[in-house]
Amino acid sequence: MTADNHQRQDDMVCLPRTEFESLLEQAACRGARKALKEVGLADEEAANDIRTLRDLAGSIKTMQRTFLQTVVRWVTIGVLALLVAGVAAKLGPFTPK
Repeated sequence: MTADNHQRQDDMVCLPRTEFESLLEQAACRGARKALKEVGLADEEAANDIRTLRDLAGSIKTMQRTFLQTVVRWVTIGVLALLVAGVAAKLGPFTPK
Protein backbone atom coordinates (compact mmCIF):
# COMPACT_ATOMS: atom_id res chain seq x y z
CA MET A 1 0.00 0.00 0.00
CA THR A 2 1.41 3.40 -0.93
CA ALA A 3 1.47 6.40 1.38
CA ASP A 4 -1.14 8.16 -0.79
CA ASN A 5 -3.61 5.24 -0.50
CA HIS A 6 -2.97 4.99 3.23
CA GLN A 7 -3.72 8.75 3.58
CA ARG A 8 -7.02 8.34 1.69
CA GLN A 9 -8.15 5.46 3.89
CA ASP A 10 -7.40 7.49 7.03
CA ASP A 11 -9.68 10.27 5.73
CA MET A 12 -12.63 7.94 5.08
CA VAL A 13 -15.48 7.60 7.56
CA CYS A 14 -17.67 4.52 7.74
CA LEU A 15 -21.22 4.92 9.12
CA PRO A 16 -24.24 2.66 9.22
CA ARG A 17 -26.92 3.71 6.73
CA THR A 18 -29.36 4.86 9.45
CA GLU A 19 -26.75 7.12 11.05
CA PHE A 20 -25.76 8.49 7.64
CA GLU A 21 -29.40 9.26 6.76
CA SER A 22 -29.90 10.90 10.15
CA LEU A 23 -26.79 13.02 9.61
CA LEU A 24 -28.04 14.07 6.16
CA GLU A 25 -31.44 15.01 7.56
CA GLN A 26 -29.87 17.12 10.31
CA ALA A 27 -27.65 18.89 7.78
CA ALA A 28 -30.63 19.57 5.51
CA CYS A 29 -32.63 21.01 8.41
CA ARG A 30 -29.74 23.25 9.44
CA GLY A 31 -29.33 24.43 5.87
CA ALA A 32 -33.03 25.18 5.53
CA ARG A 33 -33.07 27.12 8.82
CA LYS A 34 -30.01 29.09 7.73
CA ALA A 35 -31.56 29.91 4.35
CA LEU A 36 -34.82 31.05 5.99
CA LYS A 37 -32.88 33.17 8.45
CA GLU A 38 -30.90 34.81 5.64
CA VAL A 39 -34.09 35.91 3.87
CA GLY A 40 -35.73 37.05 7.10
CA LEU A 41 -38.27 34.26 7.48
CA ALA A 42 -36.99 32.60 10.64
CA ASP A 43 -39.38 34.18 13.15
CA GLU A 44 -42.91 33.24 14.26
CA GLU A 45 -44.45 35.70 11.80
CA ALA A 46 -42.87 33.99 8.79
CA ALA A 47 -46.00 31.97 7.96
CA ASN A 48 -48.12 35.13 8.02
CA ASP A 49 -45.55 36.91 5.85
CA ILE A 50 -45.73 34.13 3.25
CA ARG A 51 -49.54 34.20 3.28
CA THR A 52 -49.46 37.97 2.83
CA LEU A 53 -47.10 37.65 -0.13
CA ARG A 54 -49.34 35.01 -1.72
CA ASP A 55 -52.39 37.23 -1.23
CA LEU A 56 -50.51 40.14 -2.77
CA ALA A 57 -49.49 38.04 -5.77
CA GLY A 58 -53.11 36.91 -6.20
CA SER A 59 -54.33 40.50 -6.01
CA ILE A 60 -51.83 41.58 -8.64
CA LYS A 61 -53.01 38.80 -10.99
CA THR A 62 -56.64 39.84 -10.44
CA MET A 63 -55.75 43.49 -11.07
CA GLN A 64 -53.97 42.62 -14.32
CA ARG A 65 -56.91 40.56 -15.54
CA THR A 66 -59.41 43.30 -14.62
CA PHE A 67 -57.26 45.95 -16.31
CA LEU A 68 -57.11 43.93 -19.53
CA GLN A 69 -60.87 43.35 -19.48
CA THR A 70 -61.46 47.08 -18.96
CA VAL A 71 -59.18 48.03 -21.86
CA VAL A 72 -60.95 45.56 -24.16
CA ARG A 73 -64.36 46.96 -23.13
CA TRP A 74 -63.29 50.57 -23.76
CA VAL A 75 -61.81 49.72 -27.16
CA THR A 76 -64.99 47.86 -28.07
CA ILE A 77 -67.18 50.77 -26.96
CA GLY A 78 -64.97 53.20 -28.91
CA VAL A 79 -65.20 51.15 -32.10
CA LEU A 80 -68.98 50.82 -31.73
CA ALA A 81 -69.31 54.57 -31.07
CA LEU A 82 -67.31 55.31 -34.23
CA LEU A 83 -69.52 52.94 -36.23
CA VAL A 84 -72.70 54.59 -34.92
CA ALA A 85 -71.28 58.04 -35.66
CA GLY A 86 -70.32 56.93 -39.18
CA VAL A 87 -73.78 55.47 -39.84
CA ALA A 88 -75.42 58.59 -38.44
CA ALA A 89 -73.28 60.83 -40.61
CA LYS A 90 -73.97 58.70 -43.69
CA LEU A 91 -77.72 58.58 -43.16
CA GLY A 92 -77.82 62.19 -42.16
CA PRO A 93 -80.52 62.16 -39.46
CA PHE A 94 -79.67 65.77 -38.65
CA THR A 95 -79.97 67.06 -42.19
CA PRO A 96 -83.34 68.31 -43.41
CA LYS A 97 -85.09 66.16 -46.01
